[in-house]
Amino acid sequence: MRDSKGELVTSTAYTIETAELRDEIIVQGRRMVAIKGRVFLILTIKMVNEYSKELEIKAADYVRLSVGGNETELLAPDIHNDPVRVQAISTKYTRVGFPIYDTDRSVTLYIGEISGDKERVPLQF
Repeated sequence: MRDSKGELVTSTAYTIETAELRDEIIVQGRRMVAIKGRVFLILTIKMVNEYSKELEIKAADYVRLSVGGNETELLAPDIHNDPVRVQAISTKYTRVGFPIYDTDRSVTLYIGEISGDKERVPLQF
């Protein structure tokens, strides 16, 4: 995490635990069903805060999606609970999601800070 001046205050662990395709999801207590020809790619994320203060993290800012090898147009999650509050010295699970075409079976996740290096994680469904 960085402060308003961009200085590193603490580091947090941001781990993609699972990635799954779903036809329906629950968002803010409401059921959402994917339209014909689409599915939701849902990522379960584990965030670990080892800092002595609560952090507010925009989980959607740490992951982007490339579909069909297109690395010039990365997608941001449309489904998220941001900002996620992670209590001091604790672990928090959250989810983010992307609506994609049900024919998109080869995608790549880019994980990391917006302005930093990204880890590439190819997914095959």
